[in-house]
Amino acid sequence: MTDQSYRQHKGVRLVEAGPPDLALSRAMLRSDKLIAATEAADTALWSVCPETGETWFSDMWYVALGYEVGAFEPSFDVFLELMHPDDRAGTIAAFEDLLAGRVDKYTADFRLRSSAGDWCWIGAVGNKVDRSAEGLPFIVSGMQMDITRRKQTEARLEELAQQAYDSHHLLDRLAENTPVSLYEFRISAQGKVSVPYMSRSFMRLAGVTEEQAVHEPEAIFAAIHPDDVPVILDNIEYSRRNLTHFKQRYRVTDHEGGWLWVQAISKPMRLEDGSTTWHGSLYDVTAEVAREHELSRARDKALQLQAEMSRLALTDGLTGLPNRRHFDAWLDARRKKMMRGSTDSPAILIRNDLDRFKYVNDTLGHAAGDAVLRHVAKVIEQCIDPSDFPARLGGDEFAILIGERRSIEDAQKTVEDIRERLSEPFLFEGKTCRFGASFGVAAASDAETLAGDLLSFADAALYEAKSLGRNRVEVFTTELHNEILEARHLAGEIEFGLEQEEFEPFFQPQVCAQTGALVGIEALARWRSSKNGLIQPMRFIEIAEQIRATAAIDEMILRKTKTIVANWREAGFTPPKISFNVSTGRLRDPGIALSASALQAQGIQVAFELLESILLESQDELSSYTLDLVRDAGILIEVDDFGTGHASILGLQRVRPNALKIDRQLINGIEDGGAARELVQAIVHIARALSIETIVEGVESEAQAAILRDMGCDHLQGFLYAKPLCADDLLAWHEARTANQRQFSARPGA
Repeated sequence: MTDQSYRQHKGVRLVEAGPPDLALSRAMLRSDKLIAATEAADTALWSVCPETGETWFSDMWYVALGYEVGAFEPSFDVFLELMHPDDRAGTIAAFEDLLAGRVDKYTADFRLRSSAGDWCWIGAVGNKVDRSAEGLPFIVSGMQMDITRRKQTEARLEELAQQAYDSHHLLDRLAENTPVSLYEFRISAQGKVSVPYMSRSFMRLAGVTEEQAVHEPEAIFAAIHPDDVPVILDNIEYSRRNLTHFKQRYRVTDHEGGWLWVQAISKPMRLEDGSTTWHGSLYDVTAEVAREHELSRARDKALQLQAEMSRLALTDGLTGLPNRRHFDAWLDARRKKMMRGSTDSPAILIRNDLDRFKYVNDTLGHAAGDAVLRHVAKVIEQCIDPSDFPARLGGDEFAILIGERRSIEDAQKTVEDIRERLSEPFLFEGKTCRFGASFGVAAASDAETLAGDLLSFADAALYEAKSLGRNRVEVFTTELHNEILEARHLAGEIEFGLEQEEFEPFFQPQVCAQTGALVGIEALARWRSSKNGLIQPMRFIEIAEQIRATAAIDEMILRKTKTIVANWREAGFTPPKISFNVSTGRLRDPGIALSASALQAQGIQVAFELLESILLESQDELSSYTLDLVRDAGILIEVDDFGTGHASILGLQRVRPNALKIDRQLINGIEDGGAARELVQAIVHIARALSIETIVEGVESEAQAAILRDMGCDHLQGFLYAKPLCADDLLAWHEARTANQRQFSARPGA
């Protein structure tokens, strides 16, 4: 094979810048093994003779750039034309440094334009080859390869490094401008501590320098409060073992010798080398802890206040005993224990209130009354068993729920102890307070009775004690139970009677004591029951008062009387005055005066009869206001059953009634003279002194009427003249009486 055919076969081309340099050609031909090896490694070879300009490129030189082999004649100028303009100066300078001997090796990275028009990064190296022994000029020979991928990788790495640098500085700037301090904490598999990163604010909070963080990472624990270090180390170890979040509040020293509260929060991560690293934040929570402490103190105070308010809500403010609300709750708790079967002991209740307590208030004042109540409460607390539950239910009413496992006999013994202590003189400001106490005892052996009846059973026993003379104790019995059942039945009947309008007025005349002329009538309530016929007030009035139905009965009597009076007027009868009984509930109704206006408008004088105890002893602001309205409406006020209570002269002057009705109990003995007659006479004298009329009820004989007339009584009422009559019977009585008077007047000499 000739040299030419060999060159063509190997892809070697010679470019003659002048006469062919046969020595350069022979040198290239001797490099055929080098050419094969470099092409296999994607490396291109080149040579250039600076003196002659002769240039040679291996085939790979073209292939690497995507050109056809021999697509252009190799020359240094063509090489520069293919080079990126920004890289030419540097490449030429590097080549000149080699030619000038300033460097021993030519190295350059530059970009060449590929056949596709894009830029490929090329890395080239070359050396000078001395040919003086052959009498030829030196050449520069070298190799080059495509380093585009390496350059791209380097660029990417540089970009990533810049991003990391920027991120690091951004993180530092953010950390310095936020209240959060950042850190990375690491423990190697061997247990060595390091702090790869911490923000400057972390260093300030932890009290360490950057140098300490690198060389003495344990120094971050030196600034922590000694009491907190063991807890922190335990939590770090727990977080390392279980890879759970580390969250800890602790104290670190500040620059002034005090303590700051900080909170660290971080999440652990296990690395391939077995170490554990935490990336987290640390921030100053001193103000937050202070607020929490303040809130905690405020919450404690609120809880104390709430507890105190709860205690006050369940405590009687005067005596310090549990109040009615607390008593009801305690009773309900006992009932629930019975329902659950937690106790098989009966619930035993003592009810008591004071006798003549109102007398203490009226004679010595309310301060004395309060002192008595406190004294009674103290006596009760001293006499009861620790398992008993005492309470003040209101006013002068007290209750004691006997503790479990205690008997009726224990309750009676407790009552006797209390009575004995209360019988001792009690002084208030040097004055003796005279009062007694009545007690009722009842028991409930099942939850149903305890829930609904125990209190009413004890009340019934208490009422029995009072009715039998006061200052005694009574135990609830079967007979009392039957009375309660009967009362409940009657209460239901009364409510039904009100719904059916079964209550109606009966009327009893009142006459002038001197002339016998009709001066008025009293409207009295009767119950014409559809089941039981006509029922007298003594059968139902007490129960009606207990269920607060008397006001409704009073209103019905007044309303029906208006209709009856209208019928009487058509028959030619108009009574000069009608008196109505008014209960406590009715007295507190400001509309009571208006309800009587229709009768007043018909020229009939209306009078309201009020019990002595209501009118003179139990006045409140609303009752006084209503009385003023009654007087302004021209309605008369009469004191009913006068002489049976404890009314005082001052009380009469304060109320200023128009008439006193002397109770029938005071009339029974006046025929025999003595104290009864003197008492009635005294009442009449008092009434005249106060310009108050007197009406005597219960007059049953002419002898009584004559005595009362001689005493100076104004009006008389009783069976001597007529019993209470229904509307029709009263009209007939009036007509018959009028006819008799006419016959008497027509007699000669009359």
